[in-house]
Amino acid sequence: MTLPTDSINDEYRAARTEAALRDASHWGRLCIRGADHLDFLHRMTTNNFNGLETGQGCEAVFIEQRARIIDLGVFYRGTESTLLLLNPQSKEEIPTWLDRFIFAEAIEFEDVTDKTAMLECCGPHMAKLLQQTLSLDLDQHQDGHLIDPSTNDTLWLARTAWDGHPGLRAIGPREAIADMREKLIAAGALQMTEATWEILRIEQGMPALGRELTDAYNPWEAGLGHAIHMDKGCYIGQEVIARLDTYDKIKQHLVGLLLQENDLPTSGQALNDGQREVGHITSTVHSPALGPIALAYVRRNACAPGTVLTSNGAQATVVSLPFARAS
Repeated sequence: MTLPTDSINDEYRAARTEAALRDASHWGRLCIRGADHLDFLHRMTTNNFNGLETGQGCEAVFIEQRARIIDLGVFYRGTESTLLLLNPQSKEEIPTWLDRFIFAEAIEFEDVTDKTAMLECCGPHMAKLLQQTLSLDLDQHQDGHLIDPSTNDTLWLARTAWDGHPGLRAIGPREAIADMREKLIAAGALQMTEATWEILRIEQGMPALGRELTDAYNPWEAGLGHAIHMDKGCYIGQEVIARLDTYDKIKQHLVGLLLQENDLPTSGQALNDGQREVGHITSTVHSPALGPIALAYVRRNACAPGTVLTSNGAQATVVSLPFARAS
């Protein structure tokens, strides 16, 4: 059993009630350009890139022919290229996989991970700090889109939405991002560790590669319907995605669990409804506000909020995602 330390509690409190920063530079960043690159992304992912205008962003899932998940990507369309954010574990795998499907198209990949940095800024007071320190008015921009597309290829700034408050994702030269971080810390923001981010991720119900995002699941099961465009035409796995929706064949769903025991179950541990196994746990953590919680895939006939399941004899109550915060 590992309970949150004082430093994690402080970082968590900053993210929830004030302003916090996360260094996400270990995530992959790939610039994709060329006359055919948007059409290519359109047929390689679940979302609509033919309608993606300069300055807009979207999430899209890379899936294989059975509609099983390879990875979830975040995309921002700039004036000359599209920036793709990738999970750290797939920043080499995805470009290699995409390259297999390029034939005569005019497409170029540039891995900019090593020459850039990435900073996530969140918390109820973050918008005020950004306006005071960097003259950025988040109220003038939409969630998920770039603040100023003309600066891409040097500095990518996008408004994010997290826990009901506007935030910022900043990607650019390491020196520029370091300067931004120092200014925000001087203004009162607190930098968080990955341990704190993991708590926040699970509370928000955000699936992680290797846990909730694997080839054992499809995007519908993972709660990624917002990243699926149903009228975009053909793409890898499209027929299965459409069939699962049309014939209501989604067998399980990603849910939250409130755990009774402080001893956290292991990833993969079974969930039971009486004598029946109805799912398994994928991620667990101790939340300073909610206590022991988990993410899990549970069969649709046992995943209604309030359903009480057991895991290794301990009770686990199903809740919808994201987790409701303790008052």
